[in-house]
Amino acid sequence: MAGQAPIEEQDLNVSDRYLSMATTEGPDRKLGTWRKAVPPLCRADAHLGPADWFGRTLIDVVPDNVRIGIVSVAVEGCPITFFDKDQNAPLIANEERDWMNGILNQYGRDPYERLLAMAKIAAKDGVIKGILLHQGETDAYNDQWRKTLRKIYRDLQQELRFDSTAVPLLVGEVVRGEYGGICGHANPTINDIANHYPNTYVVSSEGCLPSDDNLHFSSEGYRLLGRHYALRYLEATNPQLAEVCRQKLAAAGLDKGGTVSSKLTVETKRSGETLSVIASEPVEKVDVVSFSGQTVKTFTLNGKKNFNLSLKDLPKEKLVFVFQSPSGKATTDVEI
Repeated sequence: MAGQAPIEEQDLNVSDRYLSMATTEGPDRKLGTWRKAVPPLCRADAHLGPADWFGRTLIDVVPDNVRIGIVSVAVEGCPITFFDKDQNAPLIANEERDWMNGILNQYGRDPYERLLAMAKIAAKDGVIKGILLHQGETDAYNDQWRKTLRKIYRDLQQELRFDSTAVPLLVGEVVRGEYGGICGHANPTINDIANHYPNTYVVSSEGCLPSDDNLHFSSEGYRLLGRHYALRYLEATNPQLAEVCRQKLAAAGLDKGGTVSSKLTVETKRSGETLSVIASEPVEKVDVVSFSGQTVKTFTLNGKKNFNLSLKDLPKEKLVFVFQSPSGKATTDVEI
């Protein structure tokens, strides 16, 4: 839910009725207090994410006397088990990535406990109406992911004492494979979750275009995904209002996204600390991107089709290789 896209001018105009609970300390926020939901929401060093336009879309259709608050705790690049209170302690204690530890430190090294504590504060001023999750690029490839997610929902239900029939769980798709999404193969697992648990809904990422890394969404992709979250939430809780929302989005031309096309394809083969690449057309450069969205290295190639890349000085984690040619881009992920 952290998001990895740039915050642009249009993202800064937020209704006074859309509020965000500060789940970390920061120059523009104080832990455990409400603030206007100006991005970034989860932390002062985060970016645009799906929660931003989820709330804005709802504000446009609910009565003027209704306020909407969001409690956002997000750790980019983490497995779902970081939010499982019975599994996360040893996993977090053994985390070696500096950028990940920087994020975890802001949440007291326990994102589940921080989410729970902030939700309890928020519940003093309102009613918990839903739980949103956008995660899966790291580990949504098997039934265990689904079971862990359901356990986390039930843990929150028991701690916060809400009625599960009145609090839907919404789970969003990652960037689709047909758009070049390198983790698009997680979507079958994500889409299957609604078949197993009541009051659980999948949010489509159709039309939500990726950023250059083909892992995260672009700014416009996150805006559309946020609208999808809002519409899916209303479909689950208030079908009449959902129809109003659908008509407003269509009238404003905000209900559809774009398409992606690229002629570039690549084949890769790893041998030790070397990655051999055969491309369908000349590649100008290769960006190596972490799952937190940070570019850790750039290889400048100046139009080569067959080449080798050294993995020697790269961080020891799963990384995304983004190959760029004049016609487009292609990606692959490599465990270093």
